[in-house]
Amino acid sequence: MEFIMTTTVRFKLSGLKILLLILLVVAFAPQAFAQRNVCNECHAINQPDTIRCKDCLTPLNKCLDCRTENPADRDFCSKCNAPLAEMRVLGSIDAKTREDLKLGQSERAIIDKELMKIAYLLEKKPEQAEKLIYQRSRLLTRMEFHAREAQSWREFLEKFPDSKKKSSAKIYLSEALRKWAYLFYQQKELDSALTMLKEATEANPMSPEAWSWLGRVQLETGSRKEAGESYLKALEAKPGDRAAMHFLRQLRVDIPDHLRKPAK
Repeated sequence: MEFIMTTTVRFKLSGLKILLLILLVVAFAPQAFAQRNVCNECHAINQPDTIRCKDCLTPLNKCLDCRTENPADRDFCSKCNAPLAEMRVLGSIDAKTREDLKLGQSERAIIDKELMKIAYLLEKKPEQAEKLIYQRSRLLTRMEFHAREAQSWREFLEKFPDSKKKSSAKIYLSEALRKWAYLFYQQKELDSALTMLKEATEANPMSPEAWSWLGRVQLETGSRKEAGESYLKALEAKPGDRAAMHFLRQLRVDIPDHLRKPAK
């Protein structure tokens, strides 16, 4: 009984914290976004380029990452280029509440912030586009946004065909396309899955997973000959692969002896 009461109290406290957060965001978000030169503490109206409130000296646009105090009209930190819009909202919430609720600390929130920073830098420093687009693509890999990731890798390879990172970009592109294709496969959109998987094998001809999935979709769409060829490619990329050999036997495709055992 005591445990139930304790759990109930904790639940209520947690609910109160969330409710408090919502009320704070609703109360301060308009100031944080629409009236950035209005002080959250004393509500004094300052000049757009003011760094600290003229009346109470509260920082108007402080970066929570590097602690730099920026002019109120800046959207990105002058020192670390972090986006400041969300920080203006978070800054209106006391530090203890932010820490208790881990606001802005989730991996998704951190990656979103990095993506906004990269978008800003792509406009500000286009000469660094190769490095920035590669970084953006890797962040999208972590987010598992396969469609956006694939599009980002395509852009990288199109803009920088002679990049030293071309090989790794193609491997990442192939993986993103394969995972994107699987989403189409789950939705029974086999034509779209085929398109993605064909591009995946073109990007990385040594991906046994891409070839195996291409073979599977081809088999399910009645293209038995093409499926056999794809499974054979999968076996060439990964000799001894049991799944590929299983389907090749079903399709009555001869398996070369040198592909029957894993490569040493």
